[in-house]
Amino acid sequence: MTQVLTSLVAVVGTLLGATLGYVFQRRSTVRRDRQEAALSFSNAITEVIRSQQEWYHRKDEERGGPEHRAARFEGHRLRGIARQAVNGLTFHLPDPELLRLADELLRMASGIHEAADTEDLVSRTEATRQALRAFIEVSSAKIR
Repeated sequence: MTQVLTSLVAVVGTLLGATLGYVFQRRSTVRRDRQEAALSFSNAITEVIRSQQEWYHRKDEERGGPEHRAARFEGHRLRGIARQAVNGLTFHLPDPELLRLADELLRMASGIHEAADTEDLVSRTEATRQALRAFIEVSSAKIR
């Protein structure tokens, strides 16, 4: 009888350990995926900001020239990557507030190249960077 009870306790302990291990590993994986989605979007927006500034400066140097066209194409390419990162957010962090912030942030970053002058460029860039910081704060609170 003692051997049966010992075996039963061992089996239950093993099953409980495996189940808890699975639950904790799953939670860790979900958290990591959410972190990666938010980080990918943040990185993409940072690149969009940079490319939009480059587009603005190339436009002033030689509108329609090869460097201006290259900067414009790069700006469009990076906005596409940022849009893909929003899709990752939608999949891993489907929070309406967070997605609204992400869409607004992408819109702000995408319009930097339309600045009227250098002062407007600096203002748009700073506003976008502040919005990015707000996005990072909100997303990190939702990931925990």
